[in-house]
Amino acid sequence: MGDAVSDTSAADVDIILKDVGADMNAWIGNLRTVLKFKSHQDVAVEKFSKPGISKDTLAKILFEGYQMVYSHRDKFESSRVCVEKLKSELIAAQRSVVKLQQQLLDFQEKLLKTQTEQLQGMSTVVDTAVDKGMRSYSQVLSRTIKNSVPVLSEQTLKKVVQEAVTDEDRSRNLVVFGLTDEATEDLDSKISSLFSDIEEKPSFEAVRIGEQLEERNRPVKISLRNSETVHRILQKAKNLRKSATHRTVYVQPDRSPEERAKHRELVAEMRRRASEDPDCYYFILSGEIFSRDKA
Repeated sequence: MGDAVSDTSAADVDIILKDVGADMNAWIGNLRTVLKFKSHQDVAVEKFSKPGISKDTLAKILFEGYQMVYSHRDKFESSRVCVEKLKSELIAAQRSVVKLQQQLLDFQEKLLKTQTEQLQGMSTVVDTAVDKGMRSYSQVLSRTIKNSVPVLSEQTLKKVVQEAVTDEDRSRNLVVFGLTDEATEDLDSKISSLFSDIEEKPSFEAVRIGEQLEERNRPVKISLRNSETVHRILQKAKNLRKSATHRTVYVQPDRSPEERAKHRELVAEMRRRASEDPDCYYFILSGEIFSRDKA
C-alpha cells in the first residue's frame, strides 16, 4: 500500500472520490430497490423489520455495504496522504510569496528614496515657478508617489512569516499525555519504548512541556521528520490501549491555541451527549462527533 499512497496525485484524489461516490450511490440505490423505499425520507429503522423483509436479505445488503467500504479503505488512506502533501506544498508556496513580498518591499523603498532625492534637486527650480498659495510641485509629486505605492508593514510581514513557519512545524509534532514524569529519567528511552508498542521506530526529538509538579505528569512534545510519520503514529496510537505498560498513555496532534479551544468544546459536547445517551459510544473524528451502539 505504501507505494500506491506515495504516488497518489491531486488528480487521482478527484477520481477516487468520484469512484467512491458512485459505489456508495449504487449501494444506496440497491438498498432502496430491495426494501422498496421511494426516497431517502422513507428510510427509517422500523421499516427494516417490516413483514416481507427476511434476515437473509438484510444480511446480504449489509455484507455488500461492508465489501464496498472495505474495498475503498486504501483509497481513503491514499487520499489523506495526498492532502497532507498538498498542505505542505501550500505552506512552501506561502513562504515563497512572503519572500517575494519582502523583495518587493525593498524595491519600493529604494524607488521611493531615489524619487525623493530627484524631487529635492528639482524643488528650488519648481518653487520659483509656482504662484503663492499653491503647493510646490515637489510636494504634490512626492505625495502622489507615496500614495501610489502599496505599503506592507514590517509587523504584517513578520506575522505572515511566523504563521507559515509555525503551521509547518506543528504538523511534524505530537504531544504525549500520561507518560510517567520522573526527576531523573531517560526520556528518549521512554518514547522509544512507547513507539515500539505500536511497531514504529522513527527519528525524533522529545522534551517535557511545562513546570514539573508532584501531582501530575507533564506532557511530552515530540518532533518528527515529516507530517506523514505523525499521521501514521496517530492512527496506530489507539493500539496502546492493549499495551501492558502504556494503556493509560494518550497521543494527540500538536494543536494551536485556537484548535485546542475548539477541541475542548468538542470534548465537552461529546461528554454531554454520552451522559444523555449511555447506550451509545461517542467519539471525535476529523473535528466532528460520531456515535455507535455499544452492543
